[in-house]
Amino acid sequence: MEGDRNVVDRQKIEDETAGRDDCLEEETRFGAYSVVMKRAKGLNDSLRTGLGMGADDMYLEIHVPDSVNGGPRAVLGTFKKGALELADFLRDKRLRPGWLIGVTHQNVARPAQRFLNFQVISGIPAEAVDREKKQRIAEGLRNTKRRKGGTAQGPLCLCYQSYAAFMDFAEILRRGQQATVVGVLSQRAAGDR
Repeated sequence: MEGDRNVVDRQKIEDETAGRDDCLEEETRFGAYSVVMKRAKGLNDSLRTGLGMGADDMYLEIHVPDSVNGGPRAVLGTFKKGALELADFLRDKRLRPGWLIGVTHQNVARPAQRFLNFQVISGIPAEAVDREKKQRIAEGLRNTKRRKGGTAQGPLCLCYQSYAAFMDFAEILRRGQQATVVGVLSQRAAGDR
């Protein structure tokens, strides 16, 4: 009987993890974000060491491939919605990458720090970033109003956030949205009186 139980337990574990091995192997969109799961061995050694990552540790590489149109509130709302979608996906699939990491130019990094809880290191040496990332950063910048207006790219920046910090931030976002909805409903109810 114990052997049968082990087979059932093992099958349950296999069912729960089915599909996790290939989750995010290819870029996947969550709102404005495009993400892909990667092994740390592809990162620059000093970056990997600075984040305390081993070569086989997993991280989530984040990219914003398209400009987001609209006013500041609409743009921020798009990024927050994407963050919640990503957090829900990671939770549902039981994925726990050690870090969320992106490399971008300063004009994107500063809002990511201010509004999305990312830590930012400015002035990343160009040689620490692979050619593909540099091309994607330049391409993304070309599509922005700032670049068309003559604003320079500025230094390359590393944006990073631990998985735990990201999930905590997503929960704060979720509570904030719920509080906003409750406030609107309360105002409507008060108006109906």
